[in-house]
Amino acid sequence: MVLRSIASRLAVWVLAGTLLVVVAGGLLLFRVVRQQILEQTHRESAVLAGDVSHRIQHRLDKVADTAQMLAALIGPRPDDAEPLIRDALAHNADLDGLAAAYVPASIDARAPVRSPFVSRHLDGSLSVRDLLKDPAPYWTQAWFATGLACATGCWQQPFFSQSRQRRLVNYSAAIEAGGRPVGVLNADVTLEWLQGVLQALNKPRDTEAFVIDQQGVYLAVEGSALAGQRAQDELIAALRGDPAEPIRHTGLLATHANAPVWIYHAPIDGTHWQFGLVVPEERIYGGVRRTFSVALSVGALALLSLTLLTLVVTRRVLSPLGVLTERAEQVAKGALDFELPRVRRRDEVGRLTHAFDRMRHELADHLAELGRVAREQQRLASELEIAQQIQTALLPGAHFLDARCNNFELHAVLKPARTVGGDLYSYFMLHDQRFYIMVGDVSDKGIPAALFMARAITLAKALAPRAQSPQQLLQLLNQELCRNNDGCMFVSLLCGLLDTATGHFSMASAGHEPPVLWGEGAPQLLEIETGPALGLDDEATYSSRRVRLRPGETLLMYTDGITEATDAELRMYGPERMLDCLGRYAAHGDGDPAGYLLADVEAFAAGHGQADDITVLALRWHHAGADGGASMLELTMPASIEAVFDALARCEEQLAAAGVAQGVRGDVRLVLEELMVNMAEHGRPHTGAARIELRMTLATDAVLVDLHHDGVPFNPLLSPEPLLTGDVADREIDGGLGIHLVRAMASDFSYAHDEEGNHLQLRFILPT
Repeated sequence: MVLRSIASRLAVWVLAGTLLVVVAGGLLLFRVVRQQILEQTHRESAVLAGDVSHRIQHRLDKVADTAQMLAALIGPRPDDAEPLIRDALAHNADLDGLAAAYVPASIDARAPVRSPFVSRHLDGSLSVRDLLKDPAPYWTQAWFATGLACATGCWQQPFFSQSRQRRLVNYSAAIEAGGRPVGVLNADVTLEWLQGVLQALNKPRDTEAFVIDQQGVYLAVEGSALAGQRAQDELIAALRGDPAEPIRHTGLLATHANAPVWIYHAPIDGTHWQFGLVVPEERIYGGVRRTFSVALSVGALALLSLTLLTLVVTRRVLSPLGVLTERAEQVAKGALDFELPRVRRRDEVGRLTHAFDRMRHELADHLAELGRVAREQQRLASELEIAQQIQTALLPGAHFLDARCNNFELHAVLKPARTVGGDLYSYFMLHDQRFYIMVGDVSDKGIPAALFMARAITLAKALAPRAQSPQQLLQLLNQELCRNNDGCMFVSLLCGLLDTATGHFSMASAGHEPPVLWGEGAPQLLEIETGPALGLDDEATYSSRRVRLRPGETLLMYTDGITEATDAELRMYGPERMLDCLGRYAAHGDGDPAGYLLADVEAFAAGHGQADDITVLALRWHHAGADGGASMLELTMPASIEAVFDALARCEEQLAAAGVAQGVRGDVRLVLEELMVNMAEHGRPHTGAARIELRMTLATDAVLVDLHHDGVPFNPLLSPEPLLTGDVADREIDGGLGIHLVRAMASDFSYAHDEEGNHLQLRFILPT
């Protein structure tokens, strides 16, 4: 049965604890009392054994004294032997017979002619016979030879008398005449007498007494048929030890077979006999066990009464706890309106009741507050969802394909760590074939970072038309973000500008991660000099790096949520794993590289969760020139007149070889001559030598020309229109007229300037 109430468990524990104490104390007391009783029994039994030994010795001494006195009297007067032994036998009831046995005359001529033997019958009458007339010569028996040698007397071995049909033991004393033994005075004592002495002892009940001789033969055993039998060798050896030490043994006597007994022994002086007293161990401890059994019964009854009393008292005292338990179960089910037990005392139960009542009211207030908070959180979650939708709407699509000429393709992915995040990416096309892309990471997370991110994207799109390069855009954006930035928020940003016609890509970094570039070779990080993050220092400046994308090359931009992602063992993903992942992608090379990298990061960080926002943007360049054209000529030359005209000759050769019409070839030559001569003569830098880069591409419907000059800024589009009135042939052709010819002959004409110099793009439409 499972004890569920505190009262029942308390009663059981009280019972168990008290029982343990009582049993332990009882066992200890029992061992102490048992030891004391055993020691007392040793003392009393040793005293009793010594007393009985003395009593037997006293009676045997009387027999020995009588025999020795008769031997001394008969020695000089052998004729008085018969009346002397008759008179002594009549006055000593312990004697069963007396004999004066002489050496026969055939051996010693001086020996008497009669050896009288007086014996007592069962009815107490006495009879006399001459031992010399017995058929068996006594002088040949061992007892006679032993008696002759006992000058001071000795006890012989017990024997069974056939004539008297009883067990006897005799005491022999030598009869001397003329200083030599001539006979033996033999005094017979029945062992029944010794048996009667043992039975008359005042000893404890269930104990036994015995007398054993020097050969280990029982002379007398109380209440046992062992008389005349030889004792066990183990008992004989033990009796030869110190009489003061009691002997504990099992199975020594038939009446106590297989039961432990204590044997107390004492020697009988004047003999080689020993008296023994056998006390069963059960007899010693029986009283103690009975007393302790009664005590244990009374104790068990008392313990049961104590347990019942404890159960009743604890149930009465703890009954309010049962009510509180039921009320607590109701609270767990949501019920808070109920009655509590009335408090009668200011004890623990009373204080618990008051505390429970306070808890109930506080819980009701807390549940009401939780409901309000839950509604507020639900409203906030709805607002966060709307904020996420707004933030997502600020971002362009995750996939962009150059629909006009299929020159490049873009994949992007943004995964915030929370509902809304601080990472950003954006891309947009300007009217002059310039395509801006950017990836950034705001310093915070959540709503503040999302608002700062929205501000940064909006400003970037607004400022981009005013900027001629990514570094100029970063500088303008930094100045705007530093205004009213009381929260000291900032954003790291990597901004790039792609020339969609040539594949030239300029980039500038404001404290952002370096991009990754790969094509035919393995992915590698592009080293780029970075400036401070945007929003911290309004006077910060930024540098840029320019690369030209080859067909099939991919440039990947990302935030630190990629490299700083951690797994369950707190190991970071790192740039090495990123490059390995992109290397595997480049090997099979198809699909979305941004999604491929994000999937690998998520697999690495599985089980640890996302700690930071993640943004990846991948730009892939497909073709060598705009509109799917092929490069005809690429030259890099010094800015000199000789080099210019050599380049013009080569251009005309390539155009002619490609079958371009004569009129288009003339327009191209004239425009290029005007522009490159101006670059060589008027665009020299203040220090160093200038260079001109020329790239000419033949498209399906036009000839495309890209000029780059690293001299002083020169924008032909800003030159004023020339005055064309009057006779043109009579006026000198100046620079303004040459620029006018360029505008007129080129189908499209665009100009840009950055830290690398002047960039011009021209387009000459081919005739259909």
